[in-house]
Amino acid sequence: MEKYLLSVACGTSQLHKGEVTPPKLCLPQMDPSSPPFLLAKLTPLHSEQLLQGLNLLRQHQELCDVVLRVGEAKIHAHKVVLASISPYFKAMFTGNLSEKENAEVEFQCVDEAALQAIVEYAYTGTVFISQDTVESLLPAANLLQVKLVVKECCAFLESQLDPGNCIGISRFAETYGCHELYLAANKFICQNFEDVCQTEEFFELTHSELDEIVSSDCLNVVTEETVFYALESWIKYDVQERQKYLAQLLHCVRLPLLSVKFLTRLYEANHLIRDDHTCKHLLNEALKYHFMPEHRLSHQTMLLTRPRCAPKVLCAVGGKAGLFACLESMEMYFPQNDSWIGLAPLSIPRYEFGVCVLEQKMYVVGGIATHVCQGISYRKHESSVECWDPDTNTWSSLERMFESRSTLGVAVLAGELYALGGYDGQSYLRSVEKYIPKVKEWQLANLKAVLALLMERYDPSKNSWETVASMADKRINFGVGVMLGFIFVVGGHNGVSHLSSIERYDPHQNQWTVCRPMKEPRTGVGAAVIDNHLYVVGGHSGSSYLNTVQRYEPISDSWLDSAGMMYCRCNFGLTAL
Repeated sequence: MEKYLLSVACGTSQLHKGEVTPPKLCLPQMDPSSPPFLLAKLTPLHSEQLLQGLNLLRQHQELCDVVLRVGEAKIHAHKVVLASISPYFKAMFTGNLSEKENAEVEFQCVDEAALQAIVEYAYTGTVFISQDTVESLLPAANLLQVKLVVKECCAFLESQLDPGNCIGISRFAETYGCHELYLAANKFICQNFEDVCQTEEFFELTHSELDEIVSSDCLNVVTEETVFYALESWIKYDVQERQKYLAQLLHCVRLPLLSVKFLTRLYEANHLIRDDHTCKHLLNEALKYHFMPEHRLSHQTMLLTRPRCAPKVLCAVGGKAGLFACLESMEMYFPQNDSWIGLAPLSIPRYEFGVCVLEQKMYVVGGIATHVCQGISYRKHESSVECWDPDTNTWSSLERMFESRSTLGVAVLAGELYALGGYDGQSYLRSVEKYIPKVKEWQLANLKAVLALLMERYDPSKNSWETVASMADKRINFGVGVMLGFIFVVGGHNGVSHLSSIERYDPHQNQWTVCRPMKEPRTGVGAAVIDNHLYVVGGHSGSSYLNTVQRYEPISDSWLDSAGMMYCRCNFGLTAL
């Protein structure tokens, strides 16, 4: 058959008999500013097509150059594909190992289904992970160094954490060197300790594993009694074998944080404690903490009494910076590098509000806020509430209180936020309401039910108030902090002058002790405790608004200067988080 060529040249076409030659293009004159080429980026389509092509070759056993054998199963594959996703296979097929020249490689300690899943992943980029497969898939992927599959297995296991399996997952992660999963599982154990200590896995812990858990500063318990009861339950699970570990484990309980009543009851009525000389000695030392104040002011005692889940940073928010200057700004202080950073501001400037922390979120309640209407600024007592989420650095508005309140008291009890008293702009209030996060609403509370939250001294077991020793100075607008079993009060105003004094109250001695005063007086001050140090922040000196920060060291009875805030603040919110 004769061949013809269609020639296209400058708009004309001709048929020529004979050999076929490529057509020539006649392109218009190029714009000098346009690039004379095109780089077509087809990577996603090309990658997909390449994987599909390689997978078809594998499925049809075409061009395969290795067989992976597990038991009786044989898996055909291409060495280059396996080596591209696994350093293990790359070393096997390119190094000096005998498998380099072998057409068949046998695996002794890899699950068949797991190896098949990893080969499927090499050719498809997908892997099926479930509760049934992850236990064999992760070890196989870890052995073969397929990091992305290991990472996805760890993410899946982290999503499955619950009180009944978190200890097992922690052990599993440690066995296979999955550090991030191990940390996540241990964090879950600590955060959910009160539920975890009721599970079968908990009672099967070794004494060294239990020691590590209950020594953690991050153990989330309402009281140290929970830690003691957990240890006691673990020992009673196999008392003959485990009683010998009681004294060692009791060192992990922060015994001075237990009440005198609880310690005395243990000493007198708990036969496990009563029959162990070392345990009795530990309880005696804890009782000395309560009855001999000089024992509290030592570095050793500070280690034994550091609270669980202790705050790490300070948050300062809102307040006044001048007679007519109201702030909405917020900043955070980091003690480890003595620095402040700015954070998301409140939705409106406000001062004389209540502030507290609940479930690691900060709540700003009521106060006096500055509003602007048609260019005119005015102040209003607030019933509004804002909540700050540290994970996202965002504020959200919550349900309003029933009443507007400034200069109120706020406290957290049993997972609920209480707003007490205050001033609504016309009258002083005695009412109390509480916010329940689970249902996101306020309820009016019975005042008698929350008397223990108020400050004189209230004994809930007797349902009565008692008079205690008076402070050395009269005070309003002062700071309060609790550490080492003492209540510290600092600064304020006595009706005549601004105060620089600080004093501490010992509830067991019913006695106040005057401490070394601050370098300058301040009222409307913020105070909070981090790592058994009292931070005193901002306020008003009597002549100026302050941004300065001082840190009180209780052991040496001395003050140190810390970095100042970005803004001067008075009558603001300060809390440790």
